[in-house]
Amino acid sequence: MNDASLIWDVLKDGNSDGNSDGVGLVLAVDYAVNGRHEAGFRELAPLVGGGHAIWETLAPPVGEEVGMTADQYLKRWLDAVEASGRHVSAVLGYCGSGNLAGAISEGIGARQGQPPKLMLFDPSPVTPWTILNFAFFKVLDGMSGSLSQEELMQAQRAGLDAVRTHEDLEDFRPVIVDIYRRTGDIAFTRSGLKAPMREELVTWFAAYVSFLIASGDFAGRFDSGQATVICSSAFEATITATKQEIRFDVDHADLLRSAEVAKAVTDLLA
Repeated sequence: MNDASLIWDVLKDGNSDGNSDGVGLVLAVDYAVNGRHEAGFRELAPLVGGGHAIWETLAPPVGEEVGMTADQYLKRWLDAVEASGRHVSAVLGYCGSGNLAGAISEGIGARQGQPPKLMLFDPSPVTPWTILNFAFFKVLDGMSGSLSQEELMQAQRAGLDAVRTHEDLEDFRPVIVDIYRRTGDIAFTRSGLKAPMREELVTWFAAYVSFLIASGDFAGRFDSGQATVICSSAFEATITATKQEIRFDVDHADLLRSAEVAKAVTDLLA
């Protein structure tokens, strides 16, 4: 069994056994990235009351995800929780990680005999377009200081062309990674990065895309009717039936750092 600390990141300690007084473990599902504009579960965790321990998914070490199926991602997380002996009371998922959260919730329910609560924050489908918009365009912004306007527009056009010509996620994966590599070679070289570091950044981006595609593979494979959806002001109505929708007048980027949202989560966990 792999070290659980390499599979789950402890954001907040709770009761030592995760069971006393009905307070269980809360699992948070996201691909955490240092320095991103959007708040993550690391910002939400200290605001949530009730004595819950909160663990967040860690993706496989960069490079180890190559060839992994969505079910292998899932098993890795489920096995570590089961080995811990902790009772899970809720699973939280953010944005494109929502499908993974749903699959983890159902997997935990099957193993412990009692389904945890499921809360999804601005859940987004995983498509080539959402990967382009929420992954590629955002990292492209980070390169903008090292690219000319024409080079930036060329990368944007290449990404849009890839979306139009590759509807299947697996077909889209190598194309968008290659565009990132070619654009990054220009930007990172100008920034003074050596070849090993440039390759490391490409490998990181490929791992991020793989995580999102794994989440996309679980679309429709869990009961969204059990989910409470917590929405920002920018979130459009969900297209699938859900248990409950709670909307807040807060930007998408600030959803997980909102004290009002944290209070709602605390109440839902009670």
